[in-house]
Amino acid sequence: MAKFARVVGKIEECFQTFAEDGLEVLSFQQIRDWYNDNTTNGITSARLINLLRKRPQFVWQHTERRVGSNETVSYWSLGDAAVLPNPSDGWVVVETRQ
Repeated sequence: MAKFARVVGKIEECFQTFAEDGLEVLSFQQIRDWYNDNTTNGITSARLINLLRKRPQFVWQHTERRVGSNETVSYWSLGDAAVLPNPSDGWVVVETRQ
């Protein structure tokens, strides 16, 4: 069994749960909160971002930054999603996919 296979399976389940509601792209905070609410032990932010970055099934979409601060939010999808960034008021897109 691959290392962290159970954790990665739960993260994929998170994406599938939100996909039923029509959301293909999730923020990092949505993923972390869902995982921590639906598992016994939860997950740290450092481990979660490491798994999202290193597994090919998770695709980074874009990052937004709050204007006038260094607060950022990154958005991820399970597989490729053709969703364009649509930042809220007071947020700007920091990076886009090339």
